[in-house]
Amino acid sequence: MDPSIVDSSIFGILWQDTFLSKEKWYAKPLVYTPNGGKQMVFIASEQNWIRTLDAVDGTVISQRQVQLPFLQSDIGCTDIPDYIGITGTPVIDPATDTVYFFSKGYKDGGAFGVPNGIYKFYAVDIKDLTDRPGFPILVDGHNADNDPTRYFVGGTVLQRPALALINGVVYGAFGAHCDKYNYTGMLVGISTNPSIGVVTIYAMEASPHAPAVVTDINTEQGGKAGIWMGGMAPATDGSRLFLTTGNGQGHENVDTPASGRSPLSTLDEVVANFAIGPGGKVTLQDYFEPYEYIGMDAGDRDLGSGGVALLDPTVFKGTNGVSRLAVTIGKNGKAYVMNVENLGGFKLGPAATDNIVQTIVAPGAVFGGPGSYPLEGGYLYFTPVGSPTLAYALGLDQNGGPLFSKVGQTPDSSAGRVGVGVPTVTTNKGQPGTGILWVTDVDGGLRAYHAVPDPSGTLVKINLPATGGLNKFQRPAFGDGRLYVTDNNAHVICLGSPVAVPLNCSSPVVFGDLSIGSTKTAIINCTALIAITKLNGITTSSPTYQASNASLPQGQLAKGATFSFPVTWNLTQESVQNSQNSSFGAVTPGVKSGSLVIFTTNGVPKYSTSYPISLQGTTVSSKPFLQVAPTEVDFGGIVVNGSGAASGLDATFIISNLGLQPLTISGYAYTTNLTSPVVYTNTTNSGNITLIGSEFKSSDLPAVGSIIPPSGSVTVPINFKTNVVGTYHNILSVWSDGGDQNVLMTGSASTSPIANISVETFEGGWDPSAIMDFGQVLAGTTVTRRIRLCNSGGSDMLITKSKPPIQTELRAENPSTDFHEGQFIAPNSCAFGAVDIAAAPAIPNQPPHTVSDTWTLNTDDINFGVHEVPISASIVTRQIGPLTNDGISQYQYLGCYFDGNGRQLQKQFNLGNSNENGICQQTCLSNGYRFAGTEYHVECWCGSTPPSSLKYYPPSANKCTFGCANDTTQACGGDGTFISIYYDASKYSPGCDSIPCSSSSTTAASSTSTSSSSTSISSNASTTSTTTTSSSASPTPTGPIVNPGNSDYSSIGCYGDGLTKSINPSTKYANDSMTVEICLQFCKSKGTTYAGIEYRRECYCGNALAADAVANSAGCTLTCFSNATEYCGGSKKMNVYQRIIATSSTTSVANLFSSQLNAFSNSPNISCQLTLLTTRTTLPPTNTSTVAPTTTSSTTASNTTTVVTTTSTANSTTASNTTTVVTTTSAVNSTTASNTTTVASATTSITTTSMASSTTASNTTTAASTTTGVTTTSAANSTTATNTTTVVSTTTDVTTTSMANSTTTTDTTTAASTTTSVTTTSTANSTTASNTTTVTPTTTGVTTTTDVANSTTAGSSTTVASTTSTTTTTSMTNSTTASSTTTSDPPTTSSSTNSTTAAPSSTGATTTTTAGTTTSSSASPASTSSVSTAKATAGFFYAGCIAEPATGKAMAKIAANDSMSIEFCISAAKAKLPATTYRYIGVEYGRECYGATAPVSSQTVLVGNKACTIPCMGNTTQSCGGRNMYNFYVSTAVTATFSGTTPPPTSTTGTVLTTP
Repeated sequence: MDPSIVDSSIFGILWQDTFLSKEKWYAKPLVYTPNGGKQMVFIASEQNWIRTLDAVDGTVISQRQVQLPFLQSDIGCTDIPDYIGITGTPVIDPATDTVYFFSKGYKDGGAFGVPNGIYKFYAVDIKDLTDRPGFPILVDGHNADNDPTRYFVGGTVLQRPALALINGVVYGAFGAHCDKYNYTGMLVGISTNPSIGVVTIYAMEASPHAPAVVTDINTEQGGKAGIWMGGMAPATDGSRLFLTTGNGQGHENVDTPASGRSPLSTLDEVVANFAIGPGGKVTLQDYFEPYEYIGMDAGDRDLGSGGVALLDPTVFKGTNGVSRLAVTIGKNGKAYVMNVENLGGFKLGPAATDNIVQTIVAPGAVFGGPGSYPLEGGYLYFTPVGSPTLAYALGLDQNGGPLFSKVGQTPDSSAGRVGVGVPTVTTNKGQPGTGILWVTDVDGGLRAYHAVPDPSGTLVKINLPATGGLNKFQRPAFGDGRLYVTDNNAHVICLGSPVAVPLNCSSPVVFGDLSIGSTKTAIINCTALIAITKLNGITTSSPTYQASNASLPQGQLAKGATFSFPVTWNLTQESVQNSQNSSFGAVTPGVKSGSLVIFTTNGVPKYSTSYPISLQGTTVSSKPFLQVAPTEVDFGGIVVNGSGAASGLDATFIISNLGLQPLTISGYAYTTNLTSPVVYTNTTNSGNITLIGSEFKSSDLPAVGSIIPPSGSVTVPINFKTNVVGTYHNILSVWSDGGDQNVLMTGSASTSPIANISVETFEGGWDPSAIMDFGQVLAGTTVTRRIRLCNSGGSDMLITKSKPPIQTELRAENPSTDFHEGQFIAPNSCAFGAVDIAAAPAIPNQPPHTVSDTWTLNTDDINFGVHEVPISASIVTRQIGPLTNDGISQYQYLGCYFDGNGRQLQKQFNLGNSNENGICQQTCLSNGYRFAGTEYHVECWCGSTPPSSLKYYPPSANKCTFGCANDTTQACGGDGTFISIYYDASKYSPGCDSIPCSSSSTTAASSTSTSSSSTSISSNASTTSTTTTSSSASPTPTGPIVNPGNSDYSSIGCYGDGLTKSINPSTKYANDSMTVEICLQFCKSKGTTYAGIEYRRECYCGNALAADAVANSAGCTLTCFSNATEYCGGSKKMNVYQRIIATSSTTSVANLFSSQLNAFSNSPNISCQLTLLTTRTTLPPTNTSTVAPTTTSSTTASNTTTVVTTTSTANSTTASNTTTVVTTTSAVNSTTASNTTTVASATTSITTTSMASSTTASNTTTAASTTTGVTTTSAANSTTATNTTTVVSTTTDVTTTSMANSTTTTDTTTAASTTTSVTTTSTANSTTASNTTTVTPTTTGVTTTTDVANSTTAGSSTTVASTTSTTTTTSMTNSTTASSTTTSDPPTTSSSTNSTTAAPSSTGATTTTTAGTTTSSSASPASTSSVSTAKATAGFFYAGCIAEPATGKAMAKIAANDSMSIEFCISAAKAKLPATTYRYIGVEYGRECYGATAPVSSQTVLVGNKACTIPCMGNTTQSCGGRNMYNFYVSTAVTATFSGTTPPPTSTTGTVLTTP
């Protein structure tokens, strides 16, 4: 980069590109020219998009999204907003045109949450962005080389540093998200050869001194020591790799000095040197750890906030044996200059301090690390937060040791918050004097300065076009006179000079050395690149550079014409000292640069009218010339009782001879005042120490009479030390035969900072408990309160950690400025952070919801520690209409419904201009209606029948937008016949009849659906862990599935879009609450033949497929925005559904029953009524045992009547039926099917079907009263199956199926009312399975899981209280006798190794038999069991749906957010360890998590279809309580007794509703 061009009018913004909403780039752009191609810019974003752009004009060459990004909301860390994808800067291998990077996403592209987060390693052809064969490679699950008990968990870590490619291995370093979760910093190496994969993982914290391994990701005991380095890459010299780490937990060294060459297992707060061995394996070779590292850990003063800079060894070295230097600087504001060959170990320096080359104390924390410039003597740069960028020059002490001295700074300061990038220096073709220092700022944008300070110590600013704030920790990427940056407004920006310049002139013009008082002339040769009308003149940047307009040719210049003119560097009027009335002033010897600009009038449009030329030279003095730099040495403050007080603070200055003759030091003296008369005091010596007053001293000040050779220099160390609070300064005068110079030395001493925190109260006071509870906040309003952080100590206090909340309704008002990391709080001062509860406007009469979060803070007060300020509020809506005694509206909001094609509510009351929802609700209540609705501003409708879920529209559809006539702030329906409906909460509880259920629920009749956790069983015979799915209908998936459709539409596959959408023409509907069911309902309302969904949120409806639509395409892999368990198309890929055409059926009874079955099976509402829970465990056979796979299914149905019929065709069959309605069909060879039914009263409907060879199937049923339906199916080899059903009253619907070898499966189902559907499947060799169903009116809730092997008999009991039932029985056997008998006698209870019978009248009985052993347990006969809503997770078992006490909440709130699930709540509870140990937790309102440490007494167990019906917002297959009720869980560490409930078995998954 040519400074004369950059500092000219022709340098500006050439182009800027914008891509996706919220897309951000923390990975830096890369400029690359492929083999045989043109220059391009490679960018990679946090949304996992990679792109190549034309470097000249920004045109997109190629682009793709490699995988769905990880959601910031899952991690709860605000460092990176919205999405987390590709964060570390990629690396390009020019030998293969391959770009390598790490990308964060989710397992299989879905299933959100931290446990599902992963990292993949990609290798991509940069020319077309296609994956290299064998890539990507999954990193997760690999173990650390130095501690195999630790393994890589992608969800908890962040790959922040840039990558390093060394000898065919790409190295990436990993840290954490806000220090959250159970993580360990890791260095990962992956081969560029995919067949090799991961070659090394090194854990920064390892055994034996790191904390013990804990598998719970929420327990922060991984050791930490993350590697993030402000985005810098690990430094390397080809055989070694250097990095820095942050705070950790191990502390192996404690306080004992240790060599850096000795092993260290806890690498927290270290600079580490790793040797790269054969195959790319890394081993620790050397390290440096600051002597105060434990205090740094306590104050979050990460050494690792900046990376390591390996400085150019040809320049940055000493003559004392130090051949190469490394530098790092971090949050503690100390720059550590180290000898690369001996980093320093721990506490090996004088007085057990650091054994390094130099420590430089900066005025503040540094994030991002140092930069360097190897020309003009060598310079070092870094930018403390809120301070100028500082420049340090390299020098040597009298022993040849390298030391840096501050010699300059920028005239402006950086942003007062984290994110300023690493200082970067460019030159023009490596010429001295052309260095440009580039700094990226999150507020000030891109800045540029001349890299060498002027004589006043100023890094002169180069004016640039404004870019706006840039992304954190950026640095420009450069190529062919252009540079590229990314800003925090989603722009990629290119700056440079226009290609269309009118001239080509010799540049730079180099004058060489010139003595003060002399002149030198150079000739500039130019060629016209276009026709030029006129050369208008010349300007120069300094009067010492002289050129005449008269020397330019006059008139027009043709294209290709050449000309020359002279330019003179004139130093004849320059002087060493300022002269009175001089027009030139003083000059300092050294490299000088400037510019000359030629102005033109062009004969061709769109060409630049100016052309800059760079001028360079070196000023020399023929006499000795003394220079002292810097002229001011500020030590900052020393804490008199701090860790550094004993050794004091160190700094340096440089005494230089810039002349061509030797310089002699003639004396030193100091004073405190230069105002006349000046009183000097001579310095004194004490041994080797020179005293400059009582507080300042030097250990290496050149003696009087010392000679400094021409162009020589000496770096002088200075120490400031005192134990008395106060401010100090001295002015040291240096006298010589080359002039005199003064150095001002300043310092202060104070006591430690003391932090205290409090929160603002509603009364305007301050609460030191630091708990911010806003209480109730009305929807649509904003309430603000503040957190106050004060410093009552004697020195500035640094905020070292700040992680503000950024939720939609709970957020820091100024998250980037209030309490920003790096902020200083002066003594006896306070800083404030404002927190807003911005409650979103909401429809009246909705349940309150809680928002909660924390603001995490820490300071460098080591006694303060990490503080998490809890913040919460309960957001309430207006309560209108009739109110209950507690002030809650009796009518709660149900939703917005389409009211066309048949009214949802039947009775209209036209209230006219007085209409609003409250008046309408009162009107409906007065007239005895359960539902109230408003429409068209003025209409009030009432009814008692729930509105149809098929007419429901989610809030995101924004359909009910009409204001009420009497209150425009309320919604009274919407355009297009939409109605706002409310329900009487005392008479109705919303269900799937009125609100669409999640499409992830399973709808099935007579089916078995399994989707469960694996079970591992180990023995001397076999060990296995298997998950099996068996289904005759739609299974509940373990991952995303293709939704098969509903009763109206059926999936026909994935289609690829051509030039148009796959459905064309089409009507589009898109929103962020999209699911397949919503799309199908929308298309149904349009009456279209096809429905399609793509891009996760877009629904298309039409009557034809496009001609170029590609069927059976791959790529429909994006999950729905509002249901991550199902697919909603992909990028230009559409999941297409076709309308189901009704067909005719026969009039037989069997066909009639079948059609009714299909209707129920396909109903979109059945998912609310039937949910199947199944766990399957498979044991492999061995040489010594026979193992029986077992499947157990439990099904409960509420509020429905299911008719099940199975029909077969048979030959040679005898059927006997003696029932009111009996259908029997057999299809056998030599088979007898006999069905006998005795009915005492009411009706029994039995259907039996047999298909077998040499098989006898006998079914006998006796019913004492009402109706009994029994279905039995068996298919086995040498198997006897006995099924017995006893009906005391009401109705039972039981289906039993046996098919297989060596398998017994028992399924038991309980329903509180209406209909129960039970499915049992058994498969066995030499196995007898007995299934007994007992129906009594007072017993509910039995769950049995059975595994049987080797001639085992298992009995299970099911209790049903019901109304109507129809049963189907099917047998398919070879040489099998199956018998089913029903009796009114209750079975007994027994327990043995191979036989189990459960008590028929007990509730909550749990029976489990595994590998021939059965254990049976049951509660008291009067107890009632609720079915589990989630498998026992992380040590918690389900204990029922519990009513909230009338006195209020019985437990403390732990968390509340829209990602709530049972697992989330348990994890949140465990995250409070060790401070709080929650043994009891509850989930409520779908999103709120509560916990208690002691037993919760006086609980009321709720059952029925109104008990805990709200699905979890983070997992809609789980129940998360209800209104004033919660699903309750108990830790396995305690034994709890509750009124009427016993926890069910841990193997159950899914959601079951129990009907009273």
